[in-house]
Amino acid sequence: MARRVIFGRQSPLQAAYRDAKIAKMRWLYRPRTACSFYPHANRTMRQHMAPKAFSGYVGALVLVMAMGQVWAAGGEAQPKTEPKSLPAEKTASADTSTVKAAPEGAAPSAGGSGSAMPSGRQARVPFADLVRDAKPIEGLIKLYRKDDRLLAELGPGLLDRDLIVVISIARGIGEGQLLGGMSWGFGDDWIWQFRQVDDRIQVIRRNVRFTAAQGTPESLAVKLAYTDSILFSLPVLSTAPSGAAVVDLGTIFMSDLPRISGVLPGFLFARDRSSWASVKGFRDNVEIEVAATYASPGTAQFETVPDSRGVTVNIHYSVSLLPQTGYRPRLADDRVGYFVTAVKDFSRKYESDRFVRYINRWNLVKADPSLEVSPPKKPIIFWLEKTIPWEYRKPIREGILEWNKAFEKAGFANAIEVRDQQPGDTWDPEDINYNTFRWITAGAGFAMGPSRVNPLTGEILDADVIFDADFLSFWKDEYDVLGPQSPPSAAADLRALADVGFYELDHAGVAGHPHPGGACQLARGMGLQLALAALAVGAEAQSAGGAPSREEFRKLVYQAVKSIAMHEVGHTLGLRHNFKASSLWSLEEINTPEKTHDTGLAASIMDYLPVNLMPKGHKQGDYFSTTIGPYDYWAIEYGYRVFPGGPETEAAELRKLASRSAEPALSYAPDEDARPSDPDPLTNRFDLGRDPLQFARARRELVAQLLPALPDRVTAVGEGYQRTRRAFNLLLQNQASAMHFVARLIGGVYVHRHHKGDPGAKPPFVVVEPARQREALALLQDAVFGPQAFDFPPALYNLLVDARWAHWGVKETERSDYPVRSVFLGWQDRVLAQLLSPTTLARLTDSEMKIPPDQDAFTAAELLAGLTQAIFREVTPRDQGQFSNRKPAIAPLRRDLQRRYVERLAALVLGTVQVPEDCQTLAYAELETIENRLKSLLASKAQLDVYTQAHARETAARVRKVLEARLDLRNP
Repeated sequence: MARRVIFGRQSPLQAAYRDAKIAKMRWLYRPRTACSFYPHANRTMRQHMAPKAFSGYVGALVLVMAMGQVWAAGGEAQPKTEPKSLPAEKTASADTSTVKAAPEGAAPSAGGSGSAMPSGRQARVPFADLVRDAKPIEGLIKLYRKDDRLLAELGPGLLDRDLIVVISIARGIGEGQLLGGMSWGFGDDWIWQFRQVDDRIQVIRRNVRFTAAQGTPESLAVKLAYTDSILFSLPVLSTAPSGAAVVDLGTIFMSDLPRISGVLPGFLFARDRSSWASVKGFRDNVEIEVAATYASPGTAQFETVPDSRGVTVNIHYSVSLLPQTGYRPRLADDRVGYFVTAVKDFSRKYESDRFVRYINRWNLVKADPSLEVSPPKKPIIFWLEKTIPWEYRKPIREGILEWNKAFEKAGFANAIEVRDQQPGDTWDPEDINYNTFRWITAGAGFAMGPSRVNPLTGEILDADVIFDADFLSFWKDEYDVLGPQSPPSAAADLRALADVGFYELDHAGVAGHPHPGGACQLARGMGLQLALAALAVGAEAQSAGGAPSREEFRKLVYQAVKSIAMHEVGHTLGLRHNFKASSLWSLEEINTPEKTHDTGLAASIMDYLPVNLMPKGHKQGDYFSTTIGPYDYWAIEYGYRVFPGGPETEAAELRKLASRSAEPALSYAPDEDARPSDPDPLTNRFDLGRDPLQFARARRELVAQLLPALPDRVTAVGEGYQRTRRAFNLLLQNQASAMHFVARLIGGVYVHRHHKGDPGAKPPFVVVEPARQREALALLQDAVFGPQAFDFPPALYNLLVDARWAHWGVKETERSDYPVRSVFLGWQDRVLAQLLSPTTLARLTDSEMKIPPDQDAFTAAELLAGLTQAIFREVTPRDQGQFSNRKPAIAPLRRDLQRRYVERLAALVLGTVQVPEDCQTLAYAELETIENRLKSLLASKAQLDVYTQAHARETAARVRKVLEARLDLRNP
């Protein structure tokens, strides 16, 4: 076919053919890297193109279409070059990703250019006409508000400058992650720039994760490899007399910029139902709040809004110039628990790790550097929001100021100040210039201490503590226990405390607790702890023949609120959780007030500590930590002490300080070390003391003391028995959680973060002592898997009634009566699942390789044999005896447990869970043992009851089928 040229140009078909050939060559000679584009393109071309698709015009068009599908697919890389002959405004294109039809008036999501955006140049409107009748708002960005429009002047002083954008939920819906006062982004702070390209202003989100030293070849490579994100492209509507470009900010903020729809499935932003709630301008920042409405067909239901077809969330945007304070970043160390800002620096070409990690901290500068201890030039100021009830302000204030003790040791006097927001103050708590302690009533029972940081350096710019009062919900009916209007008796307080400050275990009693993303769960768990403490305090008083002391209740709640305030403020100072801090002291030391007055109950307040309750007859100390711990002093010193000299001197001093990590009081384990599957049995949430066995025995003894006469203590005459059910679940939960900590000893490995050369350093991993693992198994055999493990008075079960209401806000259970057997089996199975998990079994088999052969080791064979012995203890030949269905040879709870154990062994044998093959064969041997025991029982001379006979026959038959199936799998 002859090539046809029209007026010196190629035809569209020829251009497509040319582009297809270029694309083909690029693909064939692509660099063999991990880029996600090429594998996807390869698959797409195989799927969409015939073998000869590259020949001819039709093939060229097919290739163009196929590549277009690749480029439009979500998130795949696109060619980074644009035809140089086209102007920028011609090459800009709208988001081509597929979206569902939005409700009428819905705005496009962030990332698109906006439905009202012209594709090319737009005729400018005379400035006077554009802003006529508009309200001017002076500030960092001069704004004009007129009806539903928000115009902005963007002059040369604002273009190409770094702005930090802080997004918060000013008013939420009291459900899920949309809670009033919450920061949005969960640590992903944005740096924006306004950049002018011809007749448009682009809104750029800077890519700050990759860097290299300026002027080096690596910096050029980084610039070529990583790009910023263009979020919006705004047409310049007019030019102000100052020469500034005037744009409409509605395209930015009247959209789903924070992607709220991601947590509201089925909802889309509705522009026609959204409005400007507040617009304020200041010298260094602007504060914009949008009443953003999200629309849906109404299929999703929220109990906290009247009609789910329209959900309004007030979104607050705080925009300010990124401060230039001369702040010097401080390097992080994995032995000290700080939140970090990580940057990949390609200048570190000779380093094994190119990441540079800075701790997140405030920019504290001494007012007088010559002093060992000096006030800061600019202290950290926390404002107590006017919503905080008066009776809680004192413990909150004390909790915040407690950190000044650590700062003074680090060289700063009065580093933190606390002030009260006054009724007449009009500033917004979301304003980046104010650090607030906020009190919300979202019903989620949590507290959190988020902070906003400069993502280039880790400098903390703003922090807010959000305290959800729901963990104190058991006070809401008789809350005045801390106030002046107390009733003459504290018996009502006891009943109120038992009225779920904890969260009743759903249905069968073992459900987890969902929580807002990014939220600290200390306060939520504290509700459980306060409820348990109330039962214990009341029981102790009643056993002594008196009424519960109101002063004791005041002390209990006061210490709880103060400890939460200390914990959450620790987060705002940059500190992470430390879930190993509770393992510093023994229970005897913890209950020695002379010792804990200066050290707290643990090495750090950044742990989740349970209420410290000792059984009757043991010495009782403080209920909660009343001060920060030795680890907290050390961590603050690492983060904030000013070292003389330059960066190299500082780095050496920091390494020296961090090398103390092997000291027992300075152990550190963050969230990622505290999952049930993680190896260290001393890293837990809501455990106490260095010995999990001692803590579990103490909790078990305490529960045994609290159970008798429980209905009489928590339910008053004239009330229903709902509180009795909740209190019973509470006691079960506390005992079962303590036993779960014991289970983690089996197959456990102590984890240390010490570095080589640290004084007293231990290896990173040390297998838990075999004797300790055997002691743990013995306790579980008795307390969890023993015949008397869940032996409670039958009459109690008939009092465990559920709520008798059926309306919104009331959680319904599957059964109004108490599901006794499923609840108890659930708690037993939780421990069983931990012991027989693939991770535990793999660690047990691995530990045999980590211990010299001439030394003792606890093995997987020992674990399985011990479980079989405990769970099938009564399954032995019976030479005599007569049993009935009411007095069976194998009790109902025992039959349930035996079935579940066989099910878990069968899963191991059949390979439905991935475990070491040694464990499969061990499970096979245990099933053979169980089969033989069941057959021996059936062959005995005793007169067995119907339940036991049926159970033994059915279980033996099931075991036989599993064993035969295993043989078939091994020998097909």
